[in-house]
This record gives sequence, C-alpha cells and structure tokens, in this order.
Amino acid sequence: MNDVLLSKQSPEVVELIKQMEAVRKKDNEKYVDLACDLFDMAQEEGNEDLRNFASCTLGDALCQNNELSQAVYYLSAGLQGIVNTDEYRLICRCYNEMGIIMRSEGHFITSQENYINSIDMARAHRMYFQEAIACGNFASLCQEMGARNEALEYHYRAIECCQFIEDEKLKNMLLVEEYGKLTMLYIFRGDLLQAKAILEEMNQLDNDYPDESNFFGASLARWYYFDAIKEREIAEMYKDECIKAFYDVSDVVPYFDEIEALVLLLLEKREYMELEQILGHIDLKSAEDEVINIRLRLESWKIKMYEAVGDKVKIAQSCYNYYRYDSIRNRTNKKSFTTTLRLKTELVQQKTKNLFLSAQAETDSLTGLANRMKLNNVIDELFMMASEKGQKLGVEMMDVDFFKQVNDTHGHAKGDQLLAAMGRGFREISEDFDKVFVARYGGDEFILYYYDMEDGEILLVADRIRDMVANIGKELGLDKISVSQGIVNRVPEPQNRAWDYLNAADYALYYVKEHGKANVKLIHNGYELENYFDSVFKKD
Repeated sequence: MNDVLLSKQSPEVVELIKQMEAVRKKDNEKYVDLACDLFDMAQEEGNEDLRNFASCTLGDALCQNNELSQAVYYLSAGLQGIVNTDEYRLICRCYNEMGIIMRSEGHFITSQENYINSIDMARAHRMYFQEAIACGNFASLCQEMGARNEALEYHYRAIECCQFIEDEKLKNMLLVEEYGKLTMLYIFRGDLLQAKAILEEMNQLDNDYPDESNFFGASLARWYYFDAIKEREIAEMYKDECIKAFYDVSDVVPYFDEIEALVLLLLEKREYMELEQILGHIDLKSAEDEVINIRLRLESWKIKMYEAVGDKVKIAQSCYNYYRYDSIRNRTNKKSFTTTLRLKTELVQQKTKNLFLSAQAETDSLTGLANRMKLNNVIDELFMMASEKGQKLGVEMMDVDFFKQVNDTHGHAKGDQLLAAMGRGFREISEDFDKVFVARYGGDEFILYYYDMEDGEILLVADRIRDMVANIGKELGLDKISVSQGIVNRVPEPQNRAWDYLNAADYALYYVKEHGKANVKLIHNGYELENYFDSVFKKD
C-alpha cells in the first residue's frame, strides 16, 4: 500500500466506508466482511487514528450481526481512541451499542453509563436521530429495572428528538415505535385514558405512513390495550395479527422487549400451546452461543409454562438448560472482563511506549538517550496520564559519583567512553522494562521516569543500574565507579505539578550525596526529608 491510505480521507478508504454504510442493517455479513477489510488495512498501515476508527466500525458490524462477545472488544478498543475526536456520530453509535451489549449480559449499571454517554454526546452536537435511539433504549432499560417514571421521561425525550429528524420515513418509524412502547407503559401503570390517547396518535401515524418494520410493535400495543379494556373480539383480532407479525420477524434480538411482552401476556392468558410454539421458534432463530441473556430468559419462561401445566420432565430439562446457559454466561463475563482489562493495559502500555519512542526521536549524540529538550513534554504527558488514571509516577535523578575525578585523572575521552557505555546499558534496561524511560539531563546527570510501578519494582531497576555502572567501570579500568540515585514515587495529588517530582527527586539525590554517595534514596514526597533539610539550613 502507499501513503495515500494513511488517512480516512484517502480515496480507497472513502470508497470502503461508503460501501459499508450502503449495506449496514441490510446485509450484516457483508458489512462485517467490509469492516474487516478496513481494519486489516489500518493495521497494515500502522495508522493509529484509522485503526481506532476501523475498530469502532468493526465493533458496530459485529454488533449488527449479533456477535456481541467480539463486538465489545473492538468497540472498547476503538472508543478509547476516538472519544476525543470529532467522530461524534460514530462515538454515539458505539456508546449506544455498548449499552445494548452490557444490558444483554446483565451489566445494568454499565449499560446505563453507556446510554447516558451516547445521549449526552448526541445532544451536545444536535444529532437528533442518535439521541432518539439512545433515549428509547435507555427507557427500555429503565422499564426493565422498574423505574417507570424515568422510562416515561426518556420515551418522551425520544419523541421530542424525532420532531427534528428531517428524514420523514425515519422519523415516523421511530415515532410509531415510541408510541407503541408508551401505550404499553401506561397500561402497566393502570392509566388507560392516557394509553388510549397515545394509541390513537400511533394509529393515525401508522395509517398515514405504514411501515412493515413497525407491524409487530404496533400490533402488540393494540392487543395489550384492547385486552386491558376487555374488548375481547378486537383483542383477539390483534392477538392473531401480533403473532403473525412475530413469525415474520427475521431477527429476534432487536425485538426482544416486544417478544418478552408477548410471552408474558400469553402466560397470563394460559395459552400454553401457542406459547410453546413461539418459544420453539425463538430457539431456532437465536444462535446458542450469542446473546446468552436471551437464552436464560427463554428458559425462565419455559419453566413458568411447564410449572403451570405440571410437566416435571420438561421443568427439569429447562432447569438444566438454565444452569448450562448461566455457566456459559459466567465464563463469558469472566472472559470479557479479562479481555477488556488486558486491552486497557495494552492501550496504556502502547501509549507509554509511543510517548517514549517519540521522545527518543531527539537523542543525545553521546549516549543515544533522549536529550534534555524532550524532558518537559514527557514529564507533562506522564503526569497527566498518572493523574487521570490514579497511577503512580516515579522520577529519578542520578549522577556518577566523582565523575570530575575520572575526567581529571583519565581524560575526557575516558569520561565520554563511560557515559556512552552507560547510555547503551540504559537502553537495554528500557527494552527490558517498558515502563522505564531514561534521558540524559546533562554532563553525568541522568533522569529516569517510572510509570505505574511499585516501589519494589523501581528499586530492582535501581539495583540493576548500580550493577551495570560498576561492571562498566571495571571494563574500562576505572576503580569503584558508582552512582547516587534519588527517587520519588507516588500517585499525583490535586495540588501537584509535574516539576514537583523533579524537585523532590533532586532533594532525595542531595540527601544521598550528603550521606556517602553510592546509594539510592526513594521517597514519596519532599516532606519526608523536611527535618533533615531544616537541620542543614540551621547549621548554615
């Protein structure tokens, strides 16, 4: 590939994105194939921005194809990369889909957080379609959790957003869907007058702009209403219409809230023969290895039905199935947790590695280490990362003991040999410890940054530095070459600034110098040495 593919604006990428948008929600398998092509392209090019975009797109495609366990990985990876970009529509879409996936896996608080993120982003950038979708999904979550007042609020917010959608077909489709859900919600609350008013609005809109995609939800709302007001003949007509619409649904997953309402009403009516056929149809339509929460709900409905008819054999079978699916869900949740945790660790490590590589682009010619010009940028960036994530940042200042005597006794060429050899040793240490960054501060002084490392880990590195320098001294025929090391390590506090670390590390180094050199002092803040410095200043 050539350099033109290094951005989302390149002709090949633009064409691929256009093809993906054309098949989205129409040919999901084709959408996944195209999204994989884009992801592979981004991986091959090594463009991080394009890779984040491609990761989100692939996650969206997998979600549309109901491959949710894989989708969550790519959505999580991509979202962290694009969340501060201007890809607002894609960000909203990904947050909304993360909400859907988390709800399907039973992680309701995480689902809520993702829906709210989608709603807030959409509202901030006046993306009314995205806001309507996220509000409607969040309302369904609220209803499932028993928060009916909040469910009403967000259904009405979705309806409000629909008024600003320019695409008439899209707007009316969403409005009919929201009116149907509102009708049923008012029925559950016992407010039949309000349910009637909303149902009439839905019917008028459905008559003016009929849409087959709304047939199931609209029929279900009508059946619920006429059953609630005891209009038996009309209710029976809409029941038949609703069940027919259910069998016409090609993908049961997007209609799961409606399917649950259908099943519960059939359970209430004790129409077990019809219900068993419906549950069998769901068995055939939903893949066993995906959307495991649906499988659990399905078995719970079967248990209720078989308890009602007294079929102990089938109760036992459904109880076993429930146990089996629950075990799968637990394994899946553990896998998702460890995968996401590993992903977050990898992202932090990659970000740290990229930062260090960028810093090392400007190197000191003698040691091959990053030079002083890059220190400010690196410490500021690491400080912000540590502060935001609540992780430790360690800073070490060190110098070579009696380095002036080396130059005076053996000549500056020997001193340069020592520093150059130390540079090679430090580069080996940086390769072995990917959270350690080394720079030459000037002369025989070096600065090391330790990101997200415990005191014990840092001291192990300090010991290796001490041994490395001693061995170099022997190889160069220099007697007893040693270093003094002052280190500060802590999680940044609100009042801290990046350079506070350098000052504290300098205090620790000064302490070592005043106590015989050839040692290391690790502190957590400058106050630990306050009494010592007070006594020094009093003597002065």
